[in-house]
Amino acid sequence: MFRPSLFVLLLAGLGSHPASAALSHTQIQQVDGLLQFEEQGVVPGCAAGVFKEGQGQYVTASGYSNLAEETKINGDTRFYAGSLSKQFTALGIMKLVERGKLSLSDPLTQYFPEMPDYAQNITVNMLIHHISGIRDGLGLIRLAGVPDLSTSNLSTALKLLALQQHPDFEPGTHYAYSNGGYLLLAGIIEQVSKMPFSDYMRQAVLEPMGMTQSFFVSAPIADGFMAQGYLKQGSLFKQQNDFPSFSGSGGLITSINELGKYEYDLAQGHKVWTDKAKTMMLSPATFNDGSVVREQHGLIYAGGIKLGIQEGKQWMMHTGASSTFKSAYGRLVDSHYSIIVLCNRNDGKPATKLAALADVVATSSPDNHQYEGPLRLMKVAPKPSAVPPAGSYYSGELDVTYLVAPVKDGADVTIISAWPGHPQPAAQFRLRYDENGVLRDGINVLEYDPQTKTFAMKRGRIHGIVFTPVSANG
Repeated sequence: MFRPSLFVLLLAGLGSHPASAALSHTQIQQVDGLLQFEEQGVVPGCAAGVFKEGQGQYVTASGYSNLAEETKINGDTRFYAGSLSKQFTALGIMKLVERGKLSLSDPLTQYFPEMPDYAQNITVNMLIHHISGIRDGLGLIRLAGVPDLSTSNLSTALKLLALQQHPDFEPGTHYAYSNGGYLLLAGIIEQVSKMPFSDYMRQAVLEPMGMTQSFFVSAPIADGFMAQGYLKQGSLFKQQNDFPSFSGSGGLITSINELGKYEYDLAQGHKVWTDKAKTMMLSPATFNDGSVVREQHGLIYAGGIKLGIQEGKQWMMHTGASSTFKSAYGRLVDSHYSIIVLCNRNDGKPATKLAALADVVATSSPDNHQYEGPLRLMKVAPKPSAVPPAGSYYSGELDVTYLVAPVKDGADVTIISAWPGHPQPAAQFRLRYDENGVLRDGINVLEYDPQTKTFAMKRGRIHGIVFTPVSANG
């Protein structure tokens, strides 16, 4: 059961409290040590900031933002924040609610009438809290033959979402984290504000908080505006910036010092984090039966932010990731400390660093009782499968054709796509049997049904994307 006293604590924890002294010399040494990596020399790294009541206590960094130019990371280095952006997107929605421009109970079809009938039962609130059943839009783009999301766009994601004939579950009955829901929120913001998402977010959210050096991605970013991302391969680092070139589910480009301004508004400024916005952002959502929505770790998923106990501490937190940028943000509700870690390497492990930094600056919560109630997670286990016969198969939900070529230990699948950003030569899945007889390429799984002569594709939380033989389509 959710206890109202904990919600009151969360709201009270965002109020103003007396300022405190900066970190001690010992704490500073511990924080610096936690940001070090095994490699020496010019390698990518992380930046971290510790704040209390919106006031900077300590900002530090290790590593380089650009290996070729040997530019060191500092508090002003801008990173791709990944899903840390979701709380900003949710704030953008709340500002429109405050102005009476939309309601959290509005049906999705009010803004996207082209969506199938099931969308009539999906509300804006369900999109925010991941209980809509909407499929993951970023995963759909990859299944549609565009593996590098930096070459795609928001329009493609919204069109693919509109092609989905079924939700992953009945809206309001389960929790399943979905970037697709937040891409739809970005589309709703554009329709209601009559502005591009990035422009609206700058004017309504970022600039009022003083975050003038932050922005939301709306096109590929030229070199020099932010850190480069790096993929560790053995002892070497490969530059890789394949994060989406559009925003909503992610997209915020920001720095530790810029996020310090967000922290100040949350704790003291209240220009964006008004009392009404705070209540909407931190109010627990409920399923159709009235039970509180919780994510896979038992935390409450509120307005683009998670609430609850982790390792003995009361958190308001979220993480973010692309292939090479990793981030973690957390506010300790009891002690009023906030910690932010931004990394430009795939092995940065910012969530681990976040927890360790919290141990340096704060003690465990006196009330470490986790929220109770059932976890209603939508998980569909992959099934063993035979290889489909060689040939062409089409999916109307992706509007692509898969060319299946059986091989000795699985199948090679070539994706014939016309979606913007599809590569030449065409993207491929090299599906091979795992130890359980599942035909997979990483998280991409093919399940063949010999009775119907069709197969379904599964990718992470997405399941049931049906492909039929081209000959069967006439």
